[in-house]
Amino acid sequence: MTIYRFDKEQFFEENEKVYSEYPSDVSQMEGLLNRRNKENPDASSFRKKTWVYRTAAEHAEVIIFPASPFFSEIDTGRERNSVTATFPPQPGIGCWLMKQYPKFVSDYGKWSDYYKNEGVMNGPQFMDAAHHYANCETVVKYGLDGICKKTEERLEDKKLSGHQGEFLTCVIDICGSLKKIANRFSDKAKDMLLTDLDPMHQLTLKKIAETACKVPAKSAESFYEALSAIWFTREMCNALDGLGFAVIGHLDRILNPYYEKDIASGVLTKEEAQEYMDCFISMTDARWDLESDLPGGTNADVVIGGCEPDGTIIYNEVSKMVMESFRKYRFANPKLQARVSVNHPDDFLNRLGELAGMGLNVLSIFNDDVIINANHMRNKKLADCRMYVAGGCQEICLSNEVNSRAYTYLNLVQMLNGSLYPDYWNKVFSEDGLSFVSARKADTFEAFYDIVMDNYKNELNMFVRKYNEFGAWWKTINPSLFFSATMLSCIEKAKDVSEGGAVYNTDNFAATGIGTVIDSLYAIKTAVFDRKVVSMEKLLNAMENNFQNDEMLRQYLLHKVPKFCRDKEVTTFGARVMKDLSERLGGQKNYRGGFFEPSLFAFYSYDWFKETTVATADGRACGTGLSRGVNPSESTENVNISTLLNALKDLDYSYFPGGAVTYMDIPIMYNMPKPELFAGVIKVFCENGGSVMDFNVISQKILLDAQKKPESHQNIVVRVCGYSAYFHTLTTEMQNEVIGRTQR
Repeated sequence: MTIYRFDKEQFFEENEKVYSEYPSDVSQMEGLLNRRNKENPDASSFRKKTWVYRTAAEHAEVIIFPASPFFSEIDTGRERNSVTATFPPQPGIGCWLMKQYPKFVSDYGKWSDYYKNEGVMNGPQFMDAAHHYANCETVVKYGLDGICKKTEERLEDKKLSGHQGEFLTCVIDICGSLKKIANRFSDKAKDMLLTDLDPMHQLTLKKIAETACKVPAKSAESFYEALSAIWFTREMCNALDGLGFAVIGHLDRILNPYYEKDIASGVLTKEEAQEYMDCFISMTDARWDLESDLPGGTNADVVIGGCEPDGTIIYNEVSKMVMESFRKYRFANPKLQARVSVNHPDDFLNRLGELAGMGLNVLSIFNDDVIINANHMRNKKLADCRMYVAGGCQEICLSNEVNSRAYTYLNLVQMLNGSLYPDYWNKVFSEDGLSFVSARKADTFEAFYDIVMDNYKNELNMFVRKYNEFGAWWKTINPSLFFSATMLSCIEKAKDVSEGGAVYNTDNFAATGIGTVIDSLYAIKTAVFDRKVVSMEKLLNAMENNFQNDEMLRQYLLHKVPKFCRDKEVTTFGARVMKDLSERLGGQKNYRGGFFEPSLFAFYSYDWFKETTVATADGRACGTGLSRGVNPSESTENVNISTLLNALKDLDYSYFPGGAVTYMDIPIMYNMPKPELFAGVIKVFCENGGSVMDFNVISQKILLDAQKKPESHQNIVVRVCGYSAYFHTLTTEMQNEVIGRTQR
């Protein structure tokens, strides 16, 4: 029997030929949409969004890569590198509706740029337009026909409002367009079979011709069909829903029943299944131009490990296949999000350890024991919490949750300055009605600390209020109908995801610089209140002047005051700060009927804010980066793997359902991997109560050589922050920042 063989070189060549011409001119399709909009000015946003699907189904080119058995590429005018975010509106008809609201786009941009220039926040999006998970399992299990049937049954309810009925009718409409698109793939494959006589191409084209007219209309019945439905769902959402869908899927949980059934029946061999998986995992790297500057990475990821809704541990042959694809081809993308618990077998940890030791640097570890509990503590059903995924960098959400995550980054360090320099910051925030109480004159540290926390609360509540105002526009400027169709709760509620149709509707502000905040507060406690080395006024004046005439004081603060993660008393104090900030970062109601939840997620904002954040009480000078994730400050000396792992024992990350990221930079030669070392790190990380961990296994010597001779080091992948990239494609400044992490 002839089986499918993945030819990576040929597949990448086919992709390059197509995507090098992107973005295409889609002005004709945009013109059709504009005319229809002019003719129907009173149409609902739901109805207008169906026009996008219909226009694509009738006019967008469908593209098949003969080296791949999967079908999904439809030319809607997207850019080649186009999954990271869609706001402000990006090229292509998927963002057409958003482009009809230029005033809103401009107004939000002016407001967010104002606070960005002050170094308080970096908020490029008014809601999360980047990190979502379209629940592909719904399409795999029911097919578009099954979704339509459930929607038609819901429409029979006489109590539905006109708005609800319009939503459900439009869901059925877009499912029809998606089936038409799938049928066009089938028809095109049949046409290509007449001229492409390559034996392997004949095999892939026959598969597409036979499958696309069935899946995703019907439920998947085989391993290959399930893979096809997963990829089709995600890519159609990316192309047409005006959002970025970072999470591809929890592959080993979804796919293993199909794999076992096919193996048992003899229609699939283990070898062919691996070939399918190799191609599937390759599709992100194949599409993207990885030689270009990727400040946000590809934003794509796959999830393995974890557990079933009943708690049964997941580790199976599909888990191994996914890891084998990364091991064999050293893909830079998608990111591999591995859910691990203390109950997972050593073999799983050892295989993950092998990938980490290779210096692949695409691996993130998620501690199930902490993350599931953190979400369950937020009044979510335990079975649902066990179904979490993570997408983008490390942003956590449940599979039946719509979470706005990492759409705005708040600078906790600069926000502290409202308490220290209220005269200046009261003017900055006056337009939004916020004023700070001065903490400068507090008699005791406890009084000082209470004022600081009250100011944080008021400041964060102001941002909650503003983002609820902006976020309420989502349902008007970009309802997301296929995304909603994958969430059966949206059909039950007769609500779009933008209105709160998901089971859980969450927001997480990405909070930056917690380590710097902890060290700064402890430095004030130590130097001003306990040891009385310096007065509050002198310290604040020195900070305001960037320690220009107070270098001795700066050195004292840097080297003579205990530090977070390294010294137990500060780490214990840091646990208090984290808990107190978690209460202020979460609990407020959002515009979709859910709640804001705390997370300590920074992406690259620790570097974005360095020039606009004044010097801090821990001795950090303006222009120096803030702490990363939940790591100690970058200036903290004598920090190693053991230091970071031991510190976890004194911290409680169950307060952060949105995740708390530890960056584990390990200066080991990546051509001398030690899987058992990395497996041990993973095991201790979970046992000690960590939340999320990123590996970056790098050699300073090799990276310095790669700076000088990039042509000799084209395949070095580094973890920049939440995303991975080829080292030689980074800017010199970013390269230096990565190299600097190896100097501890």
